[in-house]
Amino acid sequence: MKYLRALLAITVAMTFLLGLSVATRPVELPSTETVHCKEAVQKVAAGTVTASSCDSELAGRVSGLLDESVRGVADILDISWARRVDVVVPASDSELVSLVGPAFAEMAGVAIRDAAGQRVVINRVRAAPLTDTELRVLLRHEITHVATRDLTSDSAPLWLVEGFADWVAFHGLGLSLRQAAPKLTSDVSALPADFGGPGRDLAYQQAYSIMVYLESRLGERGVVDFFLRHAAMSAVDLGDVDVAGWREFLRSSIG
Repeated sequence: MKYLRALLAITVAMTFLLGLSVATRPVELPSTETVHCKEAVQKVAAGTVTASSCDSELAGRVSGLLDESVRGVADILDISWARRVDVVVPASDSELVSLVGPAFAEMAGVAIRDAAGQRVVINRVRAAPLTDTELRVLLRHEITHVATRDLTSDSAPLWLVEGFADWVAFHGLGLSLRQAAPKLTSDVSALPADFGGPGRDLAYQQAYSIMVYLESRLGERGVVDFFLRHAAMSAVDLGDVDVAGWREFLRSSIG
């Protein structure tokens, strides 16, 4: 889980209009030797997984987790959405960059919307070492972004968008706050903001812990309602998030 925390995608409400079609894009070979790869599509009830045949093991793991991951997100979110997701595992680094952009190419997964629609793009190098639990968390995080995209402002606070996606992703796994957020401390005085710099991992974990704190006050349904009420806004009234109460919650939860 610690490894996953270093790889979780920074997925902001960003649109990449690349004009690419998953069905017709060429597959770049990982080697120029005798290995011959071709594009393969695995279909499940809740979507598809498109990958190179040379990445069939990872694609099989993703397709095996996709139905339950979509169902897990849908069970938490009482909203109208397609309840299906198309996942792409690019065959090369260059194809990955063409889909998500260079700023996001190091991430394990990114939810995008382009000319082919909404999809989750999986970085095969980063995702392959993940355990099934970690891969499930990654998928549910990105699926949450897909499900809530049309309800989320491009300028919504990242602590809200990413914290909620993590909260949905970890929901029901039985992990303690310390297990899910190993870098977390109770030394907080403001809402997290550094989601792109050296403090990124801690910012993610702080954002997640805010949702856990809100759950302790509002219940599960209250967290969903809180997100839906604020996701379309550019800012959240600080009066709606008691930072002092959050700090006390962390002190009692993790010391």
